Amino acid sequence: MTGVSEGVTKVAGTAVEAMRSVPLAIALLLVNVGFLAFAAYVLGQVAENAQERNRTQSELVGTLVKQIAECSARNTKPQSLMFRNIGSKP
Repeated sequence: MTGVSEGVTKVAGTAVEAMRSVPLAIALLLVNVGFLAFAAYVLGQVAENAQERNRTQSELVGTLVKQIAECSARNTKPQSLMFRNIGSKP
């Protein structure tokens, strides 16, 4: 593993030496590294949000399945939260 890190260090040093004469290349490299860091951050946030959404959806589906099982056991219609008293006589 030491040989690999020495090789990487040597290549990086050579690349920096070659780019010293071209400041625009260094600026482009820094912008690319910044963009990659930003993209990694955004993808991490998207993955975190997707994980939270999937957990919430799983809980909701579990609740729905439980309510359907309870209703079929009682042989009754499910109570809608949105249209609770529509169609029923007072």
